[in-house]
Amino acid sequence: MFARYTTVALMMVSTAWPALTYAQQAAPAAATDASSSSSTDQSGNGTGTGNGDIVVTALRRATRLEQTPAAITSLSNDAIQQNNITDLSDLQQVVPGLVATSQGAGLNELSLRGVRSSAGDQLVGLYYDETPLNAPPGTTTAQASAQSDVDFFDISRVEVLRGPQGTLYGAGAAGGAIKLITNKPDLEHLGGTIDLTGSTIDHSAQGYQANGEINIPLIQDKLAVRVVAYRRYTPGYIDNSHLGLNHVNSDAATGGRVLVRYQPVSAVTLDFSAHFGYENGKGDPLWAPSQGLYQSADLVLLKFRDKNRFYNFTGNFDLGFAKLTATTSYQDRNLLQTRDPNPLFARTFNPAIAAAGGHLGTPYALPVEYYQPQDIEDLTSEVRLSSEGNGPFTWTIGGYYEDRHSHLTSDIANVANPSIGYNPNSDTLLFVRHVVDDRIQKAVFGELAYTLFHNLTATGGIRYYDYHNTVGGDRTYSNPAYPANAAFFGALLPFTAYNSRDNGLLYRGNLSWQADHHLLFYFNAASGYRPGGVNQPIGSVTNLPYNPDSVWTYEAGAKASYLGGRLEANVALYRTDWSNMQINLNSGSFSFIGNAGSARLQGLEAELHFEPARGWSFDTALTTSSNKLTSDQIFNVASVVGSASGKAGDRVPNVPDGTVDFSSTYEWGIGNGLKAQVHGNVSYIGNSYSAFNPGTSAAVAGYYKIGDYAVAGARIGVKGPSWSAAVFGSNLFDGKGKISAANTLGGVTETVLTVQPRTIGINLTKSF
Repeated sequence: MFARYTTVALMMVSTAWPALTYAQQAAPAAATDASSSSSTDQSGNGTGTGNGDIVVTALRRATRLEQTPAAITSLSNDAIQQNNITDLSDLQQVVPGLVATSQGAGLNELSLRGVRSSAGDQLVGLYYDETPLNAPPGTTTAQASAQSDVDFFDISRVEVLRGPQGTLYGAGAAGGAIKLITNKPDLEHLGGTIDLTGSTIDHSAQGYQANGEINIPLIQDKLAVRVVAYRRYTPGYIDNSHLGLNHVNSDAATGGRVLVRYQPVSAVTLDFSAHFGYENGKGDPLWAPSQGLYQSADLVLLKFRDKNRFYNFTGNFDLGFAKLTATTSYQDRNLLQTRDPNPLFARTFNPAIAAAGGHLGTPYALPVEYYQPQDIEDLTSEVRLSSEGNGPFTWTIGGYYEDRHSHLTSDIANVANPSIGYNPNSDTLLFVRHVVDDRIQKAVFGELAYTLFHNLTATGGIRYYDYHNTVGGDRTYSNPAYPANAAFFGALLPFTAYNSRDNGLLYRGNLSWQADHHLLFYFNAASGYRPGGVNQPIGSVTNLPYNPDSVWTYEAGAKASYLGGRLEANVALYRTDWSNMQINLNSGSFSFIGNAGSARLQGLEAELHFEPARGWSFDTALTTSSNKLTSDQIFNVASVVGSASGKAGDRVPNVPDGTVDFSSTYEWGIGNGLKAQVHGNVSYIGNSYSAFNPGTSAAVAGYYKIGDYAVAGARIGVKGPSWSAAVFGSNLFDGKGKISAANTLGGVTETVLTVQPRTIGINLTKSF
């Protein structure tokens, strides 16, 4: 498979190269010099410059995309709309190397270039402008699998940075970062937009999304406010015959933001924003093939809620020789996560099943439910000073501070009415525990670039970090009617806290050569990490520490842009060495985090953008990768042996061995100031597996083949000077591609997350 993708990639590059060579010869006569182009993203796909250069802020300064020596995908608002991108899982269809999965409202997991683990902190940073979005740790310290849902309305662009971003972005960006850049208030013009979408999902019902924004200058050229609001309802398509319920994975979300910009003088810009998002999920999006098409295996209705508020103040000050940026963000997020542990309880307390060493006790009356409300408050501040001008030296220095507090309550209860789910006011509690997880982190960082000669630039970056973690908790209740079951949950425990601390350095080195205005070569080496910590107070792993894990990525790439940006190609080869991996282990009763094993992730990424004629564009992206363990995952700490199945040579789970994305857009005038547009896109996701290996039993190990599917979409519309109307379709052939697969909690029944069924809709917009 790796060889097949590599061959296709080389063919793609070799096919493009003659055109690039011709373009290099023809460009002086046919294209405007890029240095005099506008700095506005006007392309449909966000990777081609079209009528102007794309400017990105990935390196904490404004740079032209095609002259930025790093692997970055930039998607414009037009690209987001044309590709029908409404959530993070849609984003992976147009971003090379990105994998996004969701287990319910506010439970997203992101990975880039195969750096993926559900244990510990997130590996891909998610940002709204300057605000990093974080997640509570849950009962298994798994912030990585609880990333927020985001809304893409009124977004200026999305920047996806592949590879470690440790020196400039710190912890949580070992695999890369995703930045959503919002449209800012316009200081001059009053205006707004109404955006309405109605859709129908096969095997389901009708859904809708209503968006609106208004921009109001309060003091001409000085002060303006921009207000954005949205309401979304997505009907479910999964039924639960056990409970007699249909469409149990329906989802509703309401939110918006208020942005204020004040520019008292041209050298000072002050931005304030407040974001609000409320999401309610009726059930999880998993279904069990053994139960029938789109049939849930849950024995109790699982509800999810995500209430996310975050606020930011950013000041930008032009000092002449440098730009000073000071930013502070505060996030307040409440998340409800529920799980169905009935297969686990049926096995654990059934003498016929557990006799070989399970936790024998008094069988509980089923069904039962895990009910886990949790919250996080996160205060972050950063100050950066970046050089201005075109001298041979450019530099950035800064400091960062984070103060994070999270809390969780975990209830286990009998559920009297499983079709409604757990009722805290009436259902019988079996066990209660609480967890707190706090962190204070400080860092200083800097990058220095120097153009040596002949447009050869060397860049070096370093970041010093220091963090202090506190993990604590208690076990306050165990139902006295089941005294023999205490061995499973552990004895009651008063509140106990444990501390851990670490510090260290992260590095980045980059060498780039701007051969001419059209061609850039670069080599990059960068490190990243995730903080270590102490396991939550539960069972035999109480106070058991785990260490940071780290990555080093080495990357060589080239970027070419000709014909005024009508023809572009980007290619990158990379290798990532991941050591001391943080992974989920199982003590026999509970999951916990340990360090075990190492991996090598390597691959090729290629992107091509071509506009053969005015209004007509083609875009394609291809990745091919090999992601394998280089050592066995062996964990054995005094008195605690954790089971881990990974062996040297095993593929890293849930990471496809390649992807191919292709899209084309054609736009033409039809008279009276109107334009018609046709867009089509096809994506192929390569195969992967849901676990490292099948062990002695694929069913017990939860080892299932996933991926190896294609999805197609289309959009056809007409737009005028201030309005547009379009019909669109996603997953046009109604495929059932497996995004992820796993066993039920404690059971051996396969549950899968698949591509949303065929969706057909209409979108109307009106600007004023």
